[in-house]
Amino acid sequence: MGVYVFNAGVLKKVLQQDARRRGSKHDFGGDIIPYMLEEGYNVFAYPFGGYWIDVGTVDAYWEAHMDLLKRPPSLDLNDRSWVIHTRSEERPPVWIQGGAQVRDSLLTDGSIVSSGALVERSVLSPGVYVGPDAVVRESVILTDTYIEAGAVIERCIIDKVCVIGHNASVGEIVDTPGDLGITTIGKNTYLPPEIKIGRGATVGTDLRPEDFPRKTVKVGAVIGVPAS
Repeated sequence: MGVYVFNAGVLKKVLQQDARRRGSKHDFGGDIIPYMLEEGYNVFAYPFGGYWIDVGTVDAYWEAHMDLLKRPPSLDLNDRSWVIHTRSEERPPVWIQGGAQVRDSLLTDGSIVSSGALVERSVLSPGVYVGPDAVVRESVILTDTYIEAGAVIERCIIDKVCVIGHNASVGEIVDTPGDLGITTIGKNTYLPPEIKIGRGATVGTDLRPEDFPRKTVKVGAVIGVPAS
């Protein structure tokens, strides 16, 4: 959340000045507003007392989702006095099959949790499929991802339209101070059956089973992400 109100002439002036400043990243919070304070501009802040988090990092993005699962939640999605307007997809209702367990989780329309599966402290986006006896813990699973039977997903963010092969193991929950160890899987990636993706690993987009010559991706490894 960020709301900035400027006098148009002042804004144009400081942006032109900032464009010429060496070392500036041209960021409002990090460069422009501190510069205005240094130069004596009239700058005022409004103290906001509600829920706020900067989701500019993987950890913060994951933490924001976990905040929704608290009791009571840090941000109440059921608060009818402050409706969150978003585009909903026309999907069937959530289907939780007999023998499945769902604990402290948010499941979106079109999700299916198969018999014997466990979903715990997780957020499932539209159309996510969790296969028989699969386990999803402390994870954020985005739209139309398919988790095959017996797979174990722990403390992960998995992007849209991924396939997690049967009996795969992705991520691990290890509580280390200052290190959440979140494992991320890029959009449209297909992980082969029985692969083990280590805690905190980063797997890129559009990968296929043949892109994983080994059955193990080490803790913290980066696979299929171009060097910056």
